Amino acid sequence: MSIRLRVLFVEDWEDDVLLIVRELRRAGYDVSFRKVDTPEEMRNALSNEEWDIILSDYVMPHFTTAEALNILKETGLDIPFIIVSGAIGEQTAVELMKAGAHDFVMKDSLAKLGPVVQRELRDADTRRERRQAQERLKESEEGYRLLFQSSPNVIAQVDSEGRFLIANMAMIRSLGFSSEKEVIGKTLHDLMPQDVANYRLKMVRKACNEARIQVFEDQRQGRWFQNIFVPIEAPEVGEMTVQIIAMDITEKKKTEEQLERSFVDLAETVSRAMVSRDPYTATHQRNVAELSRLVGKKMGLDENRLKGLYIGGLLHDIGKISIPESLLNKPGQLTEEEWNLVRTHAKRGYEILKDANFPWPVAEMALHHHERLDGSGYPDGLSGDELSLEVRILSACDAAEAMIAYRPYRPAKSIQETIDELESGKGEKYDATVADILLQIIREGKFDFNSCL
Repeated sequence: MSIRLRVLFVEDWEDDVLLIVRELRRAGYDVSFRKVDTPEEMRNALSNEEWDIILSDYVMPHFTTAEALNILKETGLDIPFIIVSGAIGEQTAVELMKAGAHDFVMKDSLAKLGPVVQRELRDADTRRERRQAQERLKESEEGYRLLFQSSPNVIAQVDSEGRFLIANMAMIRSLGFSSEKEVIGKTLHDLMPQDVANYRLKMVRKACNEARIQVFEDQRQGRWFQNIFVPIEAPEVGEMTVQIIAMDITEKKKTEEQLERSFVDLAETVSRAMVSRDPYTATHQRNVAELSRLVGKKMGLDENRLKGLYIGGLLHDIGKISIPESLLNKPGQLTEEEWNLVRTHAKRGYEILKDANFPWPVAEMALHHHERLDGSGYPDGLSGDELSLEVRILSACDAAEAMIAYRPYRPAKSIQETIDELESGKGEKYDATVADILLQIIREGKFDFNSCL
């Protein structure tokens, strides 16, 4: 099958053109062509038609090969330019190739023309593909730069010493500047408060050393940010660098805080609502909630877990809503059958809370707050590592408050009796660390068990 070939001849002899066309067709090309022999004709041909190759004579009365090459350069077109001449010296041909010609073939060796044309067309395709790839890369880079600069997120790249290599406008503005030159080349310590810079440099080096993404949240100037530090190999720098992406999550945090506040309000409302039905349980839940939060705080738990402990404490006995009021307020000893019914409140509470989607293990705390470290508790007889830290704290605080509080079916224990019970159960029934903190609170009078009455 013939290969379509559009040829522009720069030639003054029609016979030579036809001779060359015949040779190209013999080489397997379906040739269409046009002959020009003046600068004006060549400009017109290049402007109005598309060409695969230009074949130019060297000696013409009104036009030179050098002029033809200059005209082609003016257009900016990348078309293979081959000199086909019967009167050109090798030195002259080399000079013209330096000026832009791709090759030359003598008219008395036209058999060589087919392979030369094939090679030059292939090279032209390669150049065209390279240009297209470069254009796509440039477009991609420009698109990325536009995205980079217009992103509302704070984005920058720093080296392992925290020196800024690039930064988008959001980063520049967040640092209090208005141009790149005020930031690029400066270090984190040059542009940020020392404590902020110290922590960020620590995370930069951690990302580089571990070759792992580091994610953390912090608060600056009254706004919350989620920070993502991504380690990136940078051959041009000769070392690992870190891309910093900081997203303003202030509104998200506010929403989360409002939601958590709603959970707290709801839990407190439910706890207060139980007063009319079972005042002993309602008071007990509030005391356990405050006491658990105090123990957790002394153990160094973060604010989120402390909220979870407080909510868990407020709702841990909610299952008692399913226990007959007459039984909860019955004076005197309970029978074994009555005790078994009261013990069902843990599972009833779990059933009530399990689908509430609390951001804390509130349902688990309600289910297991009567479990003991040695497995002697109920309802599942869990022990040791099966008990979460929240359950260990809540169960000990629940037991301590229950001992001290009066119930219709039994008298309250004294503070000393409660201390003795916790001491004897420490490390066996109750988590030793939790028990020690709880004992310290009770001995030092740090918690008023009557404060919620």
